[in-house]
Amino acid sequence: MSIDRKNLPGGAVFALALVAGFAGLTCPWDALAQGWPSRPVTMVVPYNPGASNDTFTRALADILTKQLGQPFIVENRSGAGGFTGSNSVVKAAPDGYTFLEMPNSIAGFKPIMKVDLDPSKDLVPIALMARSPTAMIVPASLPVKTVKEFIEYAKARPDETFYGMAGIGTTNHQHSELFKSVTGLKIKSVNYKNAADVMTELVAGRIQHAFVTTASARGLIESGKLTLLAYTDSNFPPESLKAPTMAEAGVPGMEKAQIWWAIFGPAGLPKEIVTKMNAAINQALKDPGFVALMAKSGATPAPVTPDEAARVVNQEIAAVGAFAKTLDIK
Repeated sequence: MSIDRKNLPGGAVFALALVAGFAGLTCPWDALAQGWPSRPVTMVVPYNPGASNDTFTRALADILTKQLGQPFIVENRSGAGGFTGSNSVVKAAPDGYTFLEMPNSIAGFKPIMKVDLDPSKDLVPIALMARSPTAMIVPASLPVKTVKEFIEYAKARPDETFYGMAGIGTTNHQHSELFKSVTGLKIKSVNYKNAADVMTELVAGRIQHAFVTTASARGLIESGKLTLLAYTDSNFPPESLKAPTMAEAGVPGMEKAQIWWAIFGPAGLPKEIVTKMNAAINQALKDPGFVALMAKSGATPAPVTPDEAARVVNQEIAAVGAFAKTLDIK
């Protein structure tokens, strides 16, 4: 049916024009989502190359490149415990061409680092890549082979025992503070620019322990330069390096010291792109090579929907906020 604008009152003409204007505004987003991706996509890793965040994201990017027909390019933007790279994605256009990889230390941005970035509002959780317990590692030169021996060593040397972390609010920071809380130890922290520096200092014996993923330490453990004492929990794949859990080693209460790796987009990302990216990532998590890489790194694939990813992020934010308040972590 056609409408003769000449016979319409002025208000009705204005309303029609307004509706047409809104329709015009939504069409470009619909077209964008339908044709996505039509050019290279950037995946920001807010840490230096080499650690689990970088390794997993590069493997994922290779698979997504094949699946979606456009290059997925990993870009390392390290600094401020992951905040620098994360904030660059917050400021990026929500057009599906900039994504963020970030572990659950993102939940510590506001309660611990006191920076103005809320991942539940400023970003869109799209998918999880994997989950893993963290591992307690010490220099091979340290005269301990068990968690019990380490506790005895640390108690006897409170002024000579240090742990390393790759930024305030990171999982190595949180998990080491939890270990101090459940054991009553007075271990001092040393903050480094990145995980590679933590490993270097551990191997040299200048710090005495760290909580990390085995993805970032496996080579050094297998070469005999570092010693793996225990995992925080038992949810690691059979291919992982052998070690007891913290509870089995006589230190219960570390079970929640886990790590997950997630993919985020800028707030306002069209739902169609979120859905398509989520489906592509979940399909990639079935790739045998990717599964083997994660298994070797002590991680397990974690396919979820975007809503489930958002729920995981919100739960982590609440847990870290309560944890930081209880232990007065700053």
